[in-house]
Amino acid sequence: MSRFASLKCAVISSVTCALALSAQAQTSPVVENRVISLHDLLVSALNDNLEIRAKRLDPEMQELRVAAAWGMFEPNLVASANYSSIERPRTFAERASLIFSFSGNDPVTREDIGRFQTGVTGRLPFGAVYEVLTGYDELRSNTNQFNSEFIANTVINVTQPLLKDFGFKAGLAEVRLQRQAAAATRHELRAVVLRVMRDVANAYHEMAFAQENVAVKEQAVAVAADLVRENQRRVDEGRMAPIDVTQAQSRLSEAKEELLIARNFLAQRRNALRELTRDKFDDNENFIVDTAFVSTTAPVIDRNQALAALYSKNPSYLASVELAKAEDVRIEYAKNQRMPRVDLKASYGYNGLGSTLTRSYRNYWERTQPSWSAGVVVSVPVWDKTGRARLSEAKKRKEQALLTIQRTEVALLAALDTAIRDIENASERVSLVKDTVRLAESALNAELKRLGSGMTTSFNVAQAQRDVSAARSRELATFVDLNKAVTNLNFVLGTLHEELRVNIAD
Repeated sequence: MSRFASLKCAVISSVTCALALSAQAQTSPVVENRVISLHDLLVSALNDNLEIRAKRLDPEMQELRVAAAWGMFEPNLVASANYSSIERPRTFAERASLIFSFSGNDPVTREDIGRFQTGVTGRLPFGAVYEVLTGYDELRSNTNQFNSEFIANTVINVTQPLLKDFGFKAGLAEVRLQRQAAAATRHELRAVVLRVMRDVANAYHEMAFAQENVAVKEQAVAVAADLVRENQRRVDEGRMAPIDVTQAQSRLSEAKEELLIARNFLAQRRNALRELTRDKFDDNENFIVDTAFVSTTAPVIDRNQALAALYSKNPSYLASVELAKAEDVRIEYAKNQRMPRVDLKASYGYNGLGSTLTRSYRNYWERTQPSWSAGVVVSVPVWDKTGRARLSEAKKRKEQALLTIQRTEVALLAALDTAIRDIENASERVSLVKDTVRLAESALNAELKRLGSGMTTSFNVAQAQRDVSAARSRELATFVDLNKAVTNLNFVLGTLHEELRVNIAD
């Protein structure tokens, strides 16, 4: 028998306890089941709970979004190829220069141009956009009898924003947003894990109550059956009226009904644990819980330490803080986008001409200087309705996030106060209900002695038995309420996994 069950037997008389233990050994089917500890149930929930397994995908997906945000800074390989054929009238200067050529004074120029270009383009985190390109044009025209000429070119183009889109804050805004979202998602996952752990712990305590309550009702049935037998013996001896047997049988029937209800409640609690700790339902899996984890005393609570833990460990609060930080990123970016666009553009490269592709590239070295250009492009919005609207929206989102934090604080502080009061209330009830059980047991023993002397009726004895059974069930329920209140307090503080010594690392 568990420590929890032993505690129950300590408050009943030796005769009643002996009858109860005997009846439990003969009739209780749960002792043959597999015994599972609270820690085993929690580990099963962390591994097999379908809600947790689904929620664990959120941080993974969010990390992929972070990687995708970084992906915009990866270089891109580009390549292009096209062919064009042009026919146009020659200018007077062209006709004059070609008067002695093979083509004579043909007034039409025909050109076939094949163009190929390849290179790398990309964007840097501080806003710069670059292109590194190389390629060539293959030119054929009627001016040179359609012999190929190659024009090679290699160029580096850079566009650097100086105001709008300038700097790491603007360039990495999307990455920073996704990082904040990833941090919030991890806190949200932890909140779900802790909630499931709370539900498992509560269901465990309820099943522990259900198990012991079944034992209490079995004991009540055994005592009621013993009273029926004793009254029948006294009727047979002529020392008691038949009505006493009828009254005892009525109590026995009532006790059996209470036992059926208790067993059904036990089955319901077992199913609740199956739902929380299994990824498949198996109604043939029978188990009972190890009631050694049920506490009968309330912990000492320091409100200042509880508040410190609340603000530093509660995942729902931390998630709301991370989301508020994300809104700061949006405000910064929206402010940056309202600035005029001032872009510094620069280009640097070489070109060459040759009758073959190789000669055209070699011709680079015959240049006295590279080709380059530099300039500034300024673009100023006239009304900037879009920028003003987006900045206003970002500020509203920040205000909304702060209100969410405030709402979360109020809810958590209310939950903290409720949990502490529930613990204090349950602790006081534990002391009172112990006295109730003791007095009910004393009253039952007194009625049994008076019944043996013919000074009372079986109805009074049955009522005393009913009071004992109800008092013991209330005692068990009070222990459950105490443990659930402690569990809920640790859940609100975000320290439930620490108290239960379970690692829930992401």
